[in-house]
Amino acid sequence: MDFDGLWKKLIYELFEEFVLYFAADLYKEIDFLKEPEFLQQELFQEIIQEKMGRQVTDQIVKVYLKSGEEKWVLIHIEVQGDREPDFSKRMLRYYYRIFDRYDQDIVAIALLTDTSKSFRANQYHRSYQGTELTYKYNIYKFQDKKMNFYIQATHSPTLC
Repeated sequence: MDFDGLWKKLIYELFEEFVLYFAADLYKEIDFLKEPEFLQQELFQEIIQEKMGRQVTDQIVKVYLKSGEEKWVLIHIEVQGDREPDFSKRMLRYYYRIFDRYDQDIVAIALLTDTSKSFRANQYHRSYQGTELTYKYNIYKFQDKKMNFYIQATHSPTLC
């Protein structure tokens, strides 16, 4: 089954609902009357070169704000299904490459779909001789959420 393709389609087709669920504060600021622009096709060749040959779920979406400003926000969404030691470093690279190209604010969301209870890749930190960098981003860990499915049985009186 092509899970990457399913995620990409889900995010594309239900983008407004996606933002409402995973970034409710941002949702309130977005002007959804202006169509969001999915940029990944043009950007992946230049920005995300290390994924060559792999199917990607990552989405880079340009949205406009209700404030009416000429400012726009890039939303970088990354779906991560495997526990990857360099995941946070890769998130930093994507952030910087997107920022360098567009010089716009970026909201990064990583959906962690792996089954590890301990993998919480939500920041990258590096420090040496007084020079320090910390990059933090939003995560949603599916493993932490309880999926409750309720089956409601309806009973009707039996007629004799």
